[in-house]
Amino acid sequence: MIFKNLLLSFQLENYKNIRFLKFIYTHPKFWIFGSKRQVLEYTSKAKLILLLTILLLVFDIAASIYFTSGILEIISVIWVILFLPIYFVIANIILTPLDRYLKNRIILSATKKISKYKNLKIIAITWSYWKTTTKEILATILTESYNVLMTEGTKNTPLWISRLINTQLSESHDIFIVEMWAYMPGDIKELCDIVGPNISVLTGITLQHLERFKNLDNIIDAKFEILEALRENDFAVVDSSTHGVKKWLETKKLEVKNIIQVDELLPYTYKENLSWMIFKLWESTIETKLLADYMWNTLQICHEISKYLWQDFLEFQRWVSKIDFVPHRMELIYNPSSNVYIIDDSFNGNLQWVESILTLMQHAPFTGRKILIAWWIVELGNELVPTHLKLWRQMWRVADLVLLVEWPIWNTLKKWLLDSGYSLNNIKLYPTPLALHEDLKNITQNWDMIVFQNDLPDNYL
Repeated sequence: MIFKNLLLSFQLENYKNIRFLKFIYTHPKFWIFGSKRQVLEYTSKAKLILLLTILLLVFDIAASIYFTSGILEIISVIWVILFLPIYFVIANIILTPLDRYLKNRIILSATKKISKYKNLKIIAITWSYWKTTTKEILATILTESYNVLMTEGTKNTPLWISRLINTQLSESHDIFIVEMWAYMPGDIKELCDIVGPNISVLTGITLQHLERFKNLDNIIDAKFEILEALRENDFAVVDSSTHGVKKWLETKKLEVKNIIQVDELLPYTYKENLSWMIFKLWESTIETKLLADYMWNTLQICHEISKYLWQDFLEFQRWVSKIDFVPHRMELIYNPSSNVYIIDDSFNGNLQWVESILTLMQHAPFTGRKILIAWWIVELGNELVPTHLKLWRQMWRVADLVLLVEWPIWNTLKKWLLDSGYSLNNIKLYPTPLALHEDLKNITQNWDMIVFQNDLPDNYL
């Protein structure tokens, strides 16, 4: 069981050696109890690391028993067990050349294959938030007129995308939509070198992964790689309403000339019980099940691409009304037996997403209690406390009850709240996510709106 838990932790940290060691030695309970919410995926890499770790461990224990005796033998075995995570790291380091070779083969094969499809429209989507939602909506709209392939879920790394190209992309596809991730400068460029996009989308930017990027300028610079990959006659749509984007569009020397900027706020209203969200686009009305206020931006981005690809506006309008919720991203779930409305926003975890969910709670035509299950936003570096202080000012105005899992910065927030004159009567604290979820049945009442926001993996708790 310990082996499985350590391997799961390593996988959750994307096999980053230092991050894994830092987490596992500061969370000793994870060794024994692991996670009750995340499941280990036994990929080829995971199996090889586990096998090599066991072999290294057996060799060291055997050597300790052979070369020592008595109390030294016992101490040697205990020493080996205490440093068990190090064996996982050593196994990972040993396997790195093989892992890199096999990955490069898959990526090279994908790059060669996709370069042969000269008529394929390749749409690359990136930025800090709502890129998955934009991808799902865009694919739904374009499927009306084209044969579309898109990347699956959040599987947006070079290896996952290359595997998809090698196994599923064919000459029958007209459009390939690729969601792209980035933890550091160069990540987007690597993905663009593989797929060679001719249409790029930048959706929104915020403070995210600051522990890796260090500052906002580095984030913007990394994301602009998706525009730098385009040629002069290609096409791009950019959300220029977010911080710094207009300035960077003016100062960057981009080869692509056809760039549409989206920054206009569309007026919207909610129907009773959040059954529909209604936008006004020019003189037309667009209805959608999707609830977030950022939809005004996403719909404009999708419309610009739809128009560029010669889709009729009526087709666009009709398909927007048919789009269903993207799972775990402001997904509305109604329980008729208890008349409870649940908004599952558990896959979103940055400042703009949280502000969007708070805006929804504030403006939703809803008369019952509004309960917010809030996790923390992670990887904010020095902005961690200021960001959460800003959010708490908003939470207090919109939530009747806030349910929290305790986190290291809670004492700092609590002191600020008390010093600012806020009451803590509408806050309930729990030691673990499981304890929180088990207590919901004791809290929930008829006609409650319960919002699940940013359900963090256990390696962040």
